[in-house]
Amino acid sequence: MPIYDFQCNQCDTKFDEYFRSASERKKLFCPSCKSGNVKKIFSVFGMSVKGGGAAGSDGGSGGCGSCTASSCTGCGS
Repeated sequence: MPIYDFQCNQCDTKFDEYFRSASERKKLFCPSCKSGNVKKIFSVFGMSVKGGGAAGSDGGSGGCGSCTASSCTGCGS
């Protein structure tokens, strides 16, 4: 079941919506202001790395989420 991220063009609220399939179409409304003026936005999916140690791989704040280094000495984060 795909999940897509959307943003309201009226109030800038971001929300996600579940679809039964990638080809399903339905009219969406902002959960905050009820506007139908919404757009699909780029989605970022989360993942964790077993045995990590890389900054950001444990779900904490800061660091380079896509970095596989064991420290941030080389990237400046």
